[in-house]
Amino acid sequence: MNRRATLKATGSSILAGTTLLASSVAGDGSGDGNGPTVVSVETETVGRSTQGSDHYTVEYLDDGVVEITGRTVAPTPCHEVAVERIQTQGEGDVVVLSLVSDSKLCVTSLAGVTYTVRLEYEAETPDVFVSVPDGV
Repeated sequence: MNRRATLKATGSSILAGTTLLASSVAGDGSGDGNGPTVVSVETETVGRSTQGSDHYTVEYLDDGVVEITGRTVAPTPCHEVAVERIQTQGEGDVVVLSLVSDSKLCVTSLAGVTYTVRLEYEAETPDVFVSVPDGV
């Protein structure tokens, strides 16, 4: 890729709290050429957390693969990060993440959650931004 190797966004998400003006919703993960395929989403609870800031990194790997790694705060340790949708905007694709509960009985305690999302593009890889979940 001749553009950039790594785009780092630290602190609050660039797009957190802004209105997303999407022209279309990118691929649904089916690999139909209308957007990226969500290859994998991995989540791990890393214990109690009192920090309210989100951190993420977007890495552009070879062959149209994009890897997003980050950390956020969830209202309970029973929450995981999921890809809610991918929206196409003029600046690139926005990966909208959400927190989902695995529906176990769970103690209410802020928890740190790390995540890795891997996307694969069949065509040229656009700039990728992340809208992190508002867990607390």
